[in-house]
Amino acid sequence: MEELGEFLKSERIKKGLTLEEIQEITKIRIRYLKAIEDGDFSVMPALVYAKGFVKSYAEALGLDGNELVKKYEYLFQAKEEEAIPNIETTYYKKERRDFSQFFLALKKAAIIVLIIGIIGYGFYYFLNQVKKGLAPIPQQNQSEASTNSENKTNSSQESNVSQPTAKTSVEKVAETSKKIEYKVVPFGKSYKVEISVPGEKCWFSIKVDGNVVYEGLMTKDMSKIFDVKDSITILMGYPPAVKITVDGEELPTVQTPSPITIDIHT
Repeated sequence: MEELGEFLKSERIKKGLTLEEIQEITKIRIRYLKAIEDGDFSVMPALVYAKGFVKSYAEALGLDGNELVKKYEYLFQAKEEEAIPNIETTYYKKERRDFSQFFLALKKAAIIVLIIGIIGYGFYYFLNQVKKGLAPIPQQNQSEASTNSENKTNSSQESNVSQPTAKTSVEKVAETSKKIEYKVVPFGKSYKVEISVPGEKCWFSIKVDGNVVYEGLMTKDMSKIFDVKDSITILMGYPPAVKITVDGEELPTVQTPSPITIDIHT
């Protein structure tokens, strides 16, 4: 790690740049830039940030960031393995949850079928009784029938007016200094998340449904749209520069200029 840090530091000095100038170019805080030069990745909020910061730092010096990260890949490998979540445990938890939901839906369907059967049998029995003359249909006078008809019409109109338009809902369920968690109830089978940078540049690492789909620096006016079925995890280096919308609903902008994770899931 020290070898990589010394190399970047020497290149910076050769170009006559200060850490403050590098911070202005990359939007990476000085404490993280200094940690890279000192070879101390322990202060990073997550190891994936270290890789992204090194890449951005190198590109700010006019170097090939991808090539440099590839050369020193072994520095990130060991700790990345430690940071990988227990995928198998998560899978079985999701499998049990899906089974429970299926069983509950099946139970509800059985109850509905039973109710329909009872109603159908009652109607069939009633018709038979009417045909036999055992249960004559009660007669309503004209004014009562007219009143009931008007009430049904008014009730139907009120129902149509008051029925809300279905849409995706988003609710914040947890927040710490390093992570904000949202629960989304999508209108359809999936939902769209748009990430844009209207102001400053910002570095991202984005996972959709457990897969890394984007990792890199987005500059001013850049935007990306992701189609999400279950979850999206957004690691970003400079949150104040970022705008996030879920099916058109904008999430509150994070004003803290420190790296943070936004976790959105169903």
